[in-house]
Amino acid sequence: MDFTFFNQLMLILALSVGAIALFHRLNLPESLGYLAVGIVVGPTATGLIDYSFDISLLAEIGVVFLLFTLGLEFSMKRIKSMKREVFGLGGVQVMLCGAGIFAALLVVGTPVKEALIVAAALALSSTAIVSKELTQSNEIRSRQGQMAIGVLLFQDIAAVLFLILVPALAGAGDKSVLTTISMAMVKGLLFVLAMMAIGKWVLPRIFNEVARARSEELFVLTALMIALMAAWLTHVLGLSMALGGFIAGMMMGESNYKHQVEADIRPFRDILLGLFFVSVGLMLDLNILLKFWPAIILGTAGLVIFKLGVITLLARILKEKKSTSLKTGLALAQGGEFCFALIALATQYGQTGGERASVVLAITILSMILAPLLIRNSSRIVNFLYKKQEAIQSQIDQGDIEQQVSHINQHTLICGYGRVGQTISRFLGQEKLAFVAVDDDPLHVHEAGLAGEPVFYGDCRRLELLESVGLKRAKQVIICIDRSENALEIVKTVRSHYHDIPILVRTRDDSLTATLKDAGATAVIPEVLESSLLIVKHVLLMLGMDRNQVRGKISTAREQHYDILNSYYPGYEDVMADSEETSLRHAVNVCRGNTCEGLNPCELPLEKEVSVVEVKRGGQSLDPEDVDALEHDDIVILTGPLAPMQQSEKNLI
Repeated sequence: MDFTFFNQLMLILALSVGAIALFHRLNLPESLGYLAVGIVVGPTATGLIDYSFDISLLAEIGVVFLLFTLGLEFSMKRIKSMKREVFGLGGVQVMLCGAGIFAALLVVGTPVKEALIVAAALALSSTAIVSKELTQSNEIRSRQGQMAIGVLLFQDIAAVLFLILVPALAGAGDKSVLTTISMAMVKGLLFVLAMMAIGKWVLPRIFNEVARARSEELFVLTALMIALMAAWLTHVLGLSMALGGFIAGMMMGESNYKHQVEADIRPFRDILLGLFFVSVGLMLDLNILLKFWPAIILGTAGLVIFKLGVITLLARILKEKKSTSLKTGLALAQGGEFCFALIALATQYGQTGGERASVVLAITILSMILAPLLIRNSSRIVNFLYKKQEAIQSQIDQGDIEQQVSHINQHTLICGYGRVGQTISRFLGQEKLAFVAVDDDPLHVHEAGLAGEPVFYGDCRRLELLESVGLKRAKQVIICIDRSENALEIVKTVRSHYHDIPILVRTRDDSLTATLKDAGATAVIPEVLESSLLIVKHVLLMLGMDRNQVRGKISTAREQHYDILNSYYPGYEDVMADSEETSLRHAVNVCRGNTCEGLNPCELPLEKEVSVVEVKRGGQSLDPEDVDALEHDDIVILTGPLAPMQQSEKNLI
């Protein structure tokens, strides 16, 4: 039996583990890690993988699953609500960028068919990178975030059409290209209508029967079968397999099983999509890259500047602010993962390849590497270019806000108007107590404004905005936002200028409680811990404990700053996260002859972040202060961050 394929596949998977871990540490997209693996092991680099190695089928199935999950998110309601951004900005952007790149390729002597495919590929941006970066920077709900998402939605639709275009161009032969594309579009349309009919009348019955069986294995198998069956049908019709995956996702997108299917498909999609990016890396010829590196750098700069200019200009035509337009352009100025799919598909059909394909792939990869840097520094770039104009506009906006809240005094300033912020405001309203709120979700602000509530849009981390809503006159500041890091910035901003105003912070957990208090927070309420105390209260009452006694225990826990709740035994997610902020618990058994036998708990060689919270002996729980010397078979309960606690355990053994 020939194990050559298996050996090479194992090599790719092993190197991918290390590459993904490294790229995750560097906060770079995992797709670039897979690309790096493909380049390193490729025939023109180390030669560990030769030209005979073929994972194209596995890679194409990865693209099928990617399009399947995109289809699951394809909601006609969402498209309709954002039609201006999707079809206005998105449609014109793809058309203008594609036309401009197509013209430039013709000038440098690229054949028409190849120029058309490459232009279509480079007109698209990276959905994965843009959505991830906007989410991490808390800009996904901002105006530029909504515009970027709208454009990406249209690009996803356009990508499906391009996937039809490539096989059609390849099959044209002596026929008219327009005729061939028209026939492919007709076949695609008939396929879509047939599949949507199946999705509406057949699939619900199938999944209802599968759900009744209560078999997770059967559910996963059915989802995989539907995605792959649709891909096979499009392949039989001479269309792209990825198109079938997208349509299958659309069929499932409106069902009650959408989220379960997505969760089941994701592991297969991520692994096989990783192999797809590896296969793209294998396509890159390093000799060609070294030969054409000036053209690659020039092409990358040209692509980024051209797309940035087109998108920014289009946003300005739609009467968006200069800063919003530029940030949208910076977010979408790169090439995307669909470029790899289209180039790989075109290479498979003989429509491109060789030097041009390697150069185009290199330009796309380099632009994707630049993308996170451009998005993360978009505010600095905007401030540098529009500093004076934005400052004037900001003063005008803040002056308008100041005028609206000038009559409000001794109020509560609420930073974040989500569920918690709104709950606080309702109780304040019942007591006729004044409040003003600031939130970065336009929909929250719009809906609250319609109801006549004093809620304003903006970034709570900006001191000038907080002062415009009456920070100087406020009686207290309540911070109710999800990201503890942003809450910490707000606390530092307020406390650096206002030393006496009380600041109450609500957080999801207790990971930054100490840091927030050190920064100047008057009180920190961890939502998870408070809900735990509420449950404990009901548990004790249902066991028949005296109500006053229960109330006393809960009050004591709060007075001791949740010490009894501040650590817990870790699960796999905690170990994988390796957080330096979260306090965990770990049990260490004192064996006979162990170095810590006979020592007082305070004498143990522990790291400075680790402490002993409990000693268990003979089934009883003892306070460490009541233990003079540890005995064999004692169990020492440690608490602290994961890494120091692991080192402390080594010290005790």
